Amino acid sequence: MKILPFALAAIISSTACAQQFIDAPSNKDFKTMPNGILYRSVKKGPNKETAVEGDFLKLNLSYYMHRGGKKDSLIFTSQNLPDKFVQVGVVKPIYKGDLMEGMFFMAQGDSAQFIVPADSFLLKSAGSRGIPEGIKKDDKFLFSISLVERTPKAVFEEKQKQANAKKEAEMSQKSFDEKAKRDEYLKANNITQAPNPSGLIAIISQEGAGAKPTTGQKVTVHYTGYLLDGTKFDSSVDRGQPFSFTIGKGQVIQGWDEGIALLSPGAKAKLIIPSSIGYGGRNMGSIPPFSTLVFDVELLKVE
Repeated sequence: MKILPFALAAIISSTACAQQFIDAPSNKDFKTMPNGILYRSVKKGPNKETAVEGDFLKLNLSYYMHRGGKKDSLIFTSQNLPDKFVQVGVVKPIYKGDLMEGMFFMAQGDSAQFIVPADSFLLKSAGSRGIPEGIKKDDKFLFSISLVERTPKAVFEEKQKQANAKKEAEMSQKSFDEKAKRDEYLKANNITQAPNPSGLIAIISQEGAGAKPTTGQKVTVHYTGYLLDGTKFDSSVDRGQPFSFTIGKGQVIQGWDEGIALLSPGAKAKLIIPSSIGYGGRNMGSIPPFSTLVFDVELLKVE
């Protein structure tokens, strides 16, 4: 149960733990579950069907440092997340004291509390590489969990399938739109050169001299990058500072690795790079998702 590894930093933060407290419940109010964790039902919802392996659960979840004092200090709460909940898949417990066992006792609408060993949870559930400073061997965590929604595996997978199909359709449409804009650009600029198999179009305007760079060689380049509408988004020429990188090591987009490798030192070229070998669907700020890019480049040096 990989719950909230990103919250581990809060465990050793005195400000995170010291500002919110709840009255510590007595361990006497808890039942011991078969694998040793302590369990207390807080509220029973109207549903009787408890979670089973493969279900996906939407949880309101908070956990606290529970050391047997009068107050338990808050470590993490899903109320601070944008959606106010976490989602976990139900799997078989993998170790003695695994919080996951408690999920099998909950139905939609239920609320419960669990007390689990802190070290086991951190190492085996949260994925910590070690025990953070300040956590003692016998420390416990108190989990307060409300099961907001239980989605059976088949239903969840069907929803995922539909979501993936919708995403694929959207990406297909964006790819179609990008190609239409690229074709319009090529026609308007009388560019008839066929693209490489990757989609790259490299138009060499000035031949260089010497061997072309190969994988592992360092190259130094001057460039200016444009969107298809002519918007300039970056230029080493404007900065007066050439850019260096190593060919074939993934330090630049694929279109650059491929395009610069076609040039000899001293060559100048225009590289027309579709998003499939550029930045894809990522939003790069000045470069919108699914953008074909145009670079005027000059290969200055190969080392």
